[in-house]
Amino acid sequence: MSHKKILFVCMGNICSSPMAEAIMQSLMVKTSIYWEVDSAGLRSWNIGRRPHNRCLRTLREHGLRSDHFCRQFTVQDFRYFDYIVAMDEAVYKELLLWSNLYRSTKQCLVVLLSSFGEDGKPGNINELSPTYKLRSFRTAYYQIKDCCKYFILSQKISIVQYTLPSSEDDYAYPEDEPVKSMDTYGVGKRTQHIPDLSPNQKQSRMMSETFELATNAFLTGVCTKILSPPMPKYRDTTSSCRQRKLCLVCGKKFLDSL
Repeated sequence: MSHKKILFVCMGNICSSPMAEAIMQSLMVKTSIYWEVDSAGLRSWNIGRRPHNRCLRTLREHGLRSDHFCRQFTVQDFRYFDYIVAMDEAVYKELLLWSNLYRSTKQCLVVLLSSFGEDGKPGNINELSPTYKLRSFRTAYYQIKDCCKYFILSQKISIVQYTLPSSEDDYAYPEDEPVKSMDTYGVGKRTQHIPDLSPNQKQSRMMSETFELATNAFLTGVCTKILSPPMPKYRDTTSSCRQRKLCLVCGKKFLDSL
């Protein structure tokens, strides 16, 4: 899967763009997508500040968080990112003017996030402002999340679904490979009949036998209690814990369930 760099841009980088950044990062984790996501603002009003409190509260309500500090959009972003995603029409038109003047030969697309809707139709994202109430942020959260899902589907990538075990009971040690002890290799018996030797000779002999045990275990592939315990493995009943690539239709259903 190709690595992409995506930048969400709004006017102040304090409301909608950091929310879109956090939502996209959560979707990436759930679908095994490895993209680089960031957000910025066209204006310098909030440089160095944290996102708005209502934005952070809305994210916390859905189990998300944002460690972003607001920054201003620069010309260098056209040369670094693959997608510059505008959060509203005003930002989109201004970014198009910037791109015509400063965009380099590198392929960089300026898109509007609300243009990614169901069945190829434009979606709807309410404009956010620090003066708006909390319900406006909550409504915009679902709108941004839906558009981010359809943006992922527009890239025609293989979405990966993971089914992880629910508890430690899903792990089991291999029963056909019992754990071997030191006595299995006869080390304990040999150390009981060490003749009368000097302390240095006894220590040297013990070290040689330990090295012999380690060599035999390495060559035969047998795990011992001293070297390393057997690694846990999934039971046959939990074979669904492995990753499963989804087609476009199944990927849409999986994203809708998130």
